[in-house]
Amino acid sequence: MRVGAGVSRAIIYLVAAGLLTIVIAGLTSTGSKTLNITSPSISGAAVTLSSFYTAMLAAFWAYQGWVSVGFIGGEVKDPTKNIPKGIVIGVLIVITIYLIVNFTYLTILSISDLTDINASGIKIAAVEAVRSFWGSGGALFISLLILVTTLSCTNASILTGARPYYAMARDQLFFPSLGKINKNNVPGASLLWQGIWSSILILSGNFDQLTDMLIFTVFIFYGATSLGVFILRRKMPDAHRPYKVWGYPFVPAIFVLFCIGLFFNTIITRPREAAIGMTLIIAGIPVYLYLKKKYKGLD
Repeated sequence: MRVGAGVSRAIIYLVAAGLLTIVIAGLTSTGSKTLNITSPSISGAAVTLSSFYTAMLAAFWAYQGWVSVGFIGGEVKDPTKNIPKGIVIGVLIVITIYLIVNFTYLTILSISDLTDINASGIKIAAVEAVRSFWGSGGALFISLLILVTTLSCTNASILTGARPYYAMARDQLFFPSLGKINKNNVPGASLLWQGIWSSILILSGNFDQLTDMLIFTVFIFYGATSLGVFILRRKMPDAHRPYKVWGYPFVPAIFVLFCIGLFFNTIITRPREAAIGMTLIIAGIPVYLYLKKKYKGLD
């Protein structure tokens, strides 16, 4: 854990330095035009609620790391204080970076340029933006930065993603063999299972399809979890709650409605990803029923 955390920390510093360099160079380049920010969008195109939801499928992937903090809750010191603080600070940092970097790209590339890049299917907006003021060397620089960023995400996902399988196995809600700790004091069997399953998913589609499918499925559970806040507040009003939802009942209610909208919009605009995501969720039902029958007395 210490080594993995150290690697993540080093990569974060490297990525932050690279992004800062790009932002400064981009905003001070001769091709930077703030007029691109306020210029009208493509003729005939309109921003609708449906298009907003569809765009969010990709954008939410940048924020998905917040949930990983909870996966290692059992290994966090003073979790009732540090987990909420880590999530809030982390999300705010990502929002800030996202806005600054995208502002930089929009001052260099017009809306039409971005649309053409997306339509090509083989170009990346960040690469083309840096290429415009640093040439081929800049394209290589940003490509390497993207590679390092992906490594950071993968490293963190490996560290945290295997923990739920391990915890479920310990609670007799998943296969018992995944609840074992190896000689390095980490859930080795769970890590192996995660690696095999990840490899299968990688072979099933491209990156955008996988992230769209992931966001669609996790927001079903995010919405269900938020709905559970109302149910538990009613059924267990006197339960000890170290952390309470800010803005209750309005904030969780708005979020539940947002999740419902995302669910139905994805079914309409991304039927393939929605169908695969729902199939994977439904496939877990017989596993749950089998384990529930095997370990009677568990709800």
